[in-house]
Amino acid sequence: MDQETIIDRVSTKVKLIRVEKNYTQDQMATVLGISKKSLVQIEKRRNNANWTTTVALCALFRDSEVIQQTVGYDVLTILETAAHKEN
Repeated sequence: MDQETIIDRVSTKVKLIRVEKNYTQDQMATVLGISKKSLVQIEKRRNNANWTTTVALCALFRDSEVIQQTVGYDVLTILETAAHKEN
């Protein structure tokens, strides 16, 4: 799986991940280091998350059932492989 595919898949699930973990938009934005406005744009599918935000989301919430079903159960290895493929 390449970076673009991971970004696309995870970006479509951001709201589900946030709700699964019982975070408000403000809390999730703070944890991810992005503005609430950016988070809303991602959740409404107006924009995709960037690679850095996608990696942070997957790493910080790697125990999320939504992430595991979206990316795979060995989330960190999948991210690492995708990151090295691009270089």
